[in-house]
Amino acid sequence: MRAPEPIDFLRRKLAMARRGVALWRQTDVTRGLGPLVALRAAKDYALGRRGALAIIHYHALRDPNRPAIVSGATRLTYGKLEERVNRLTHGLGRRAGMLPGDRIGALLHNGHEYLELNAALPSVGGVAVQIGYRLKGPEVAYLLENSGAKAMVFHHDLAPTVDEALRELRGRSVQIARERCFAVGGAVAGFPAYEELFAIGDATRPAVTRGGGFSGVMVYTSGTTGKAKGAARDFRKLGFEPIVHFLTEFPIRGDERHLVVCPLYHSAAPAFVAMTMGVGGCVVILPKFDAEEVLATIERERITSSLMVPTMLARLCALPPEEIRRRDTSSLRWVMSGAAPLPTETARAFEDAFGPILYNFYGATETGLVTLAKPGEHTARPGTIGRAIGGNEIRLLDSDGNQVPDGQVGEVYVKNAMMMDGYHGNDAATRAAMKEGFFSVGDLAWRDPDGFFYLAERKSDMVISGGVNIYPWEIEQRLHEHPGVADVAVVGVPDPDWGEALGAFVVPKPGQPPPSQEELSQHVRAALADFKRPRFYWFVDELPRNPTGKILKRELRQRAIAELTAMTTETPPGGAS
Repeated sequence: MRAPEPIDFLRRKLAMARRGVALWRQTDVTRGLGPLVALRAAKDYALGRRGALAIIHYHALRDPNRPAIVSGATRLTYGKLEERVNRLTHGLGRRAGMLPGDRIGALLHNGHEYLELNAALPSVGGVAVQIGYRLKGPEVAYLLENSGAKAMVFHHDLAPTVDEALRELRGRSVQIARERCFAVGGAVAGFPAYEELFAIGDATRPAVTRGGGFSGVMVYTSGTTGKAKGAARDFRKLGFEPIVHFLTEFPIRGDERHLVVCPLYHSAAPAFVAMTMGVGGCVVILPKFDAEEVLATIERERITSSLMVPTMLARLCALPPEEIRRRDTSSLRWVMSGAAPLPTETARAFEDAFGPILYNFYGATETGLVTLAKPGEHTARPGTIGRAIGGNEIRLLDSDGNQVPDGQVGEVYVKNAMMMDGYHGNDAATRAAMKEGFFSVGDLAWRDPDGFFYLAERKSDMVISGGVNIYPWEIEQRLHEHPGVADVAVVGVPDPDWGEALGAFVVPKPGQPPPSQEELSQHVRAALADFKRPRFYWFVDELPRNPTGKILKRELRQRAIAELTAMTTETPPGGAS
């Protein structure tokens, strides 16, 4: 029988307290903090230092010379970082005209500017709108208009995109003056420089706008199935139970040196930056991922941790073994995989090369952290995304809204204290994703009797052939096991008899003879039912992915349909079966 709710509540609070003590001991975040410094930190928090700024201030009080950020040639201690963030708060209010609740677009490459901006915004009550730097002018204009942004910070080489976006906004409900668009990293004619925001104000005190203290972010979903939606989150409502539980499940320490290679405009990379700086660690930022440069940086900067998407892990493992051995990577304590499904063969190859340090989490921009798999669990239980993180309630529901038993696939619905407030300006989309306070991003999964979860597919990517549900991820896992396959994606294509058939896009492994279609078909047949074998194979140099590593299956489906249409007009359909 289920325990009464108050007892459940007390048990959860007691468990969180125990984990909090464990985290305090694990990270040693109070070392060097005397009683007077502690009182000053508490007083300054009450007077307006909030969020990331409070964390920076705390560590600057403990040790102002403690390394905080390495970004290219820029090296900032916590003391210097606090000075810059304090000045930036004044500039955002007095130069950029930011008021509580205002939104500012951030169109930036990876760099320290992202972290400074997000640390300064709570004091003026602002919200950062994260914008991907690969977007084109009309796409940027849509995000600015949809979010209601009043200002913008952008890297100087993206000025043509900003110009185009501002032209698109003329005559629309949201228009941003050029004098509120600040260029980072170089002069741009007609725009003020980012450094102008630091030219006024007190470096020892932040500007605290009346009504400030609000802290939020708006991250737009990838938009692989339509217009991107802005996931809005108010950090004042953020619950810490999942975060505390998560942090005690892997070896994060106060001496952390965390390598950032994922884009900071997404939700995952900033989350791990916040965790690292929360314990007083140093963040080392690379502008983009390059496998050889990553290894060199790990060795040079004595990196202890990193967040990488599976594609990055695969590219590291694809380096010549002698190149991996040549670099000293012994400082690594943990590497977190996330943002896209992790193939078991990739996990196995990474742990063979770098040791049992690979963790894998499941979550979403909308839900935050949901499950975690520890080193070895992914290879021992192929395909697992781990068990639920504390503070999460997970339901797997069928199409009628009923919970499915263990072993059966259902749509993942999550409720926790990290959930977003909703899709900005899109109540219909928010309601469509909710059931009884639980939120779904459309993922399908199943659970085993030991409480481990396994992703089956995105609901939109599931294939129905002859009335049977087929989950491409299962077939992709099998094809990944073939020694001649470097990457693969399976999609559904129209079929006049069965409704849908399966087509596989295969990237052959470099340096090895490419497998034949018949060979791959037999490889699938040896482990899976006949109806799960792809009828068509296309060999490609690479798969289209978004910046967080998710395969753009919509593009592949469109390409497959075009290929099949061309085949039927020229020759009878082919492909192994």
